[in-house]
Amino acid sequence: MRIAWIGPMPSTEGGAGGVSNLLLCELDARQVEVDCYMPGNEEDLPQNLIELKHVRFFCGPSAWSWDRWYSRNRLLGFITGQVANLRSENRLAKMLLRNHQRKPYDVVYQFSHIEFSALRHMRLKLPPIVLHPSVHAKGELSSLRTETHLSKMAEPFIMRIGARALLTARSYVQSRHIRYADVVLGLSENFRRDLNRDYGVPLELMSIVPNPVDLLKFKPETRLTVREGRMPVLFVSRISVRKGVEMVVELSHRLVDLAEKIEILIVGDKTMWSDYTKLLSDVNPRVARYVGAIDGSSGKMQQLYQTAGLLIQPSHYEPFGLTVAEALACGVPVVASDKVGAAENVKPLACRTYEDGQMEVLEHTVRQLVVDMLDVTRAQTIRRAAREEAERLFSVQSIASKLLEGMQQASQGQYRVNSAKE
Repeated sequence: MRIAWIGPMPSTEGGAGGVSNLLLCELDARQVEVDCYMPGNEEDLPQNLIELKHVRFFCGPSAWSWDRWYSRNRLLGFITGQVANLRSENRLAKMLLRNHQRKPYDVVYQFSHIEFSALRHMRLKLPPIVLHPSVHAKGELSSLRTETHLSKMAEPFIMRIGARALLTARSYVQSRHIRYADVVLGLSENFRRDLNRDYGVPLELMSIVPNPVDLLKFKPETRLTVREGRMPVLFVSRISVRKGVEMVVELSHRLVDLAEKIEILIVGDKTMWSDYTKLLSDVNPRVARYVGAIDGSSGKMQQLYQTAGLLIQPSHYEPFGLTVAEALACGVPVVASDKVGAAENVKPLACRTYEDGQMEVLEHTVRQLVVDMLDVTRAQTIRRAAREEAERLFSVQSIASKLLEGMQQASQGQYRVNSAKE
């Protein structure tokens, strides 16, 4: 199979860049021919990808940079950065078409974002387009509206209005652009239903292909160690809208009786268009502590997972939730809301879910898991189960097979979101 891949610049850290890195390495190992079209500079490519034999990179550099008048404000920087990426993608789309005309691709695969560049005007000249988004603007906009009371407490007026206008515009564009795809792959059943409800994508025309996790990078601590002090309870997330930050703050007060046994470590940073860090000023310092952002390429995140007792993921909207897969891979059990896509098929011993927004149920579930994880024998059983679930659900080998199956079906015209090309 010959694939034209469109997506963000791969990286050695987490997020979409890290997922891209994993999948491209696996496709190369299977001798799948992939041409990647990515905004950014070639020198930013991770060294391990440059050495691949079956993957080529076509980068679209941009004049956009930090610390300019258009990027000193985070929200403005996000908007202008998106515009710069779009211009770069338009140039790359023309290059993709020329390369396809020289040596045809079997499928065009767009990873992470929904908006199409100039590709939508070229679709009649291209092979089937497979869309594999990480998030959709309508879902984030709905969360923004629901959490107006929180954003008023945490964010300046201009950021709130600007973010709402941006997401409204993107929702409209995405609802139209998603129709140009031949196949849409969802990260989870939750996300599949969201795309059906918000953008009208037929359920029967969407397959589920989750994100993989690096099982060699994220793994349990092999040395036998005795924990000293309190057991870390992790909340690893962007400190922003829809992540359930307010529930973690409330939890820190409800668990005050466990202050000598556990410590909630809040790990993460604000986004370019949403900042809930002010809410963290209300955490109970006896129970919780804001650690801030941790560099994903430093190895510190893996070490933190390995020492943790459990992970809390109370998101109100989460198409996947890579931190869930990372924690499980490190043998760390999870408490997650039923809106977290990565938690959908995990066995209850390793991941305990609760109905989104139910604070009392979240507290009760966390308390139960804390008791289990403080019992050495019980904790060992749970940790083994967590690792086994990560291997079963999120190995890059199984995810790559599902991805290739979806692409194969698209290239053979077995199903389509619409008949726009016919």
